[in-house]
Parts: sequence; C-alpha cells; structure tokens
Amino acid sequence: MASTTVTASGLVAVLVFHATADQRIAGGGSGLNNPIFGRDEQVLLILTVALVTLAGLNAVCTAWATVLDTRRPAALARSLGATPEQISAGLSMAQLLPALPGAMLGVPLGVALFAVASGGGRVAIPPAWWLAVAVLGILAALAVLTSIPARIGARHPVADVLQAELA
Repeated sequence: MASTTVTASGLVAVLVFHATADQRIAGGGSGLNNPIFGRDEQVLLILTVALVTLAGLNAVCTAWATVLDTRRPAALARSLGATPEQISAGLSMAQLLPALPGAMLGVPLGVALFAVASGGGRVAIPPAWWLAVAVLGILAALAVLTSIPARIGARHPVADVLQAELA
C-alpha cells in the first residue's frame, strides 16, 4: 500500500504540474517557449521515468517474495484442484487489494506534494478523468507486473514443492 501511495503521489504531482502549466499558458502567463519551463519539464520527465521504473521493480520483487512465501500453500491448493491460473490470479489479487486504497490516497497526497513544492503558488487540479486514468493505470500495471512472477511460481510441479524439505 505504501509503495503504491508513493507512486500515485508522484504521478499525480506530475499531472498537477501539467494542469497548472496549462492554466498559466491559457491565462497569458509564461508559455512553452520559456526555457525554465522546458528545463522543468525535462527534469520532471526523468524523475517520472525513474519513479515508475522503481515502482515496477518493487512490484515484481514484492510479488516474487509473495510467491516464494506461498509455495507450499499454493501447491496444496493445486493438489486439491486449483489450476495454476487460479493460483496466479489469487496472488495478483492479494497484491491489488492493498494497492487500491494506496492509489486512492495518492491523489490528495500528490496534490499536496505539488502545493508544498510550489511554495504556496497557484495550484490547478487536473480534470477528474486524468486522475481516474492515473489510478486505474497504476492498478492495471500492478496487476500485469504481479501476474508474471505469480504465473512462474504457479507452474512448479506440486509433488516437488510438497516433498521439498522446509529450510
């Protein structure tokens, strides 16, 4: 949940930056030709790519740790009739349930983050559909990224997992 909140906050802050910049341009303020605005946008793009990359790696590592922790219970469920697809879907949902409130909490925190970073300057809230797409996009990316290790883990032979010694 915390990781998703941080990611959502960062992405919402980027959306608020663009909404604020669009509002300033529409109001006759400094526009896209301003070299400072161009530099800010370049730095913001680099930080956004780094944030999204780290969030993706964190999601995969967390899912892989969950797969390793649930090897035996998942093998037992498979021996009782669950399919590998059901096991991987369950593990992905286990990651998504805490991510939903984290993504929702990231929206107001991202607006607050930008407000603090702008030094009390004018803040424009992006359209609601931008925020909804950001939240749904984060959740969709998390579902895809967690399903990869979950599918790999669910493919191990049941007998091998159940016969393995506990370390």
